[in-house]
Amino acid sequence: MIYKEYLEHKIFDNLKNETLNRTLIFVAIIWALLAGYFAFSDLQISILIANQNSVWAKFIQNFGEVPGLVVLLFGTHIYMSSLQFNSILKKFAALPFLFLASVYLLRHLTIVISHGLTGDYQFATQYKIYIIIASFILNALVFYLLNRGENKLPDNINLFGKVTVFLGIFGYLLYVQPLKLIWGRVRFRDLDPSYFSFTPWYIPNGPNGSESFPSGHAAMAWIILPLLLLAINKNRRVKSFLLTLIIFWGLAVSTGRVVIGAHYASDVLFSGMWIIVCFMILLKKFIVKQPVLQGQDNPL
Repeated sequence: MIYKEYLEHKIFDNLKNETLNRTLIFVAIIWALLAGYFAFSDLQISILIANQNSVWAKFIQNFGEVPGLVVLLFGTHIYMSSLQFNSILKKFAALPFLFLASVYLLRHLTIVISHGLTGDYQFATQYKIYIIIASFILNALVFYLLNRGENKLPDNINLFGKVTVFLGIFGYLLYVQPLKLIWGRVRFRDLDPSYFSFTPWYIPNGPNGSESFPSGHAAMAWIILPLLLLAINKNRRVKSFLLTLIIFWGLAVSTGRVVIGAHYASDVLFSGMWIIVCFMILLKKFIVKQPVLQGQDNPL
């Protein structure tokens, strides 16, 4: 059996390069149209819908990153357990980075949840060293459990881990965080009463401590897209239901960030669309690229 053909037919029902290309073009057109519209309407939209007392928007602010962090954490561990190295150098270069990333993710997840429950960072500050130690120990235990013996995870789960890690790196780490620092866009809730410090999304202000553009919460909401790979053996109805939930969550978090005044519509647009585009590019690279014949190394 041709490995990549198996994935192509089994997972995505004859998903072809042309299909992804057309979808990418469609997403790019929607992105461009909305970016153009928000260039002139960002401020008016925020003035119209912003409500810092919104209960559901506060919930999104407190816990909107949790699903994405959980997906990244488990995806990182799965990817570590599936890696095969042809040199010791690669092994000792990749594994420490991935393991430390998992420790950071669990630590950050703990801080996000504790802050969401208590409304402050007292717990995270008071028990900082213990959180780090506990994160290290728990991640080491998970790593051991996943790597003991010869038990191998199914190919679709390994693929989920790989896509999740690359999506986290190229979709979030190398895009959202650097742009936040260099764009310096002032959040709506931090604007002066006259809105003088407002700037449209296409004008970078340089590093100034403001980090409105793009939205980290929105990116983290859409980063759960690789969950679709876990449903590859399910029927079309289950896959459609899961996709609907993912889209609903992505839109809910994105809208909530605008309502709470933390971001403008364009902030969440550029985060969400970038994650979606990266996800489709990763599908093109890891699934519908050239076939790998049986007997060759598993690309995962």
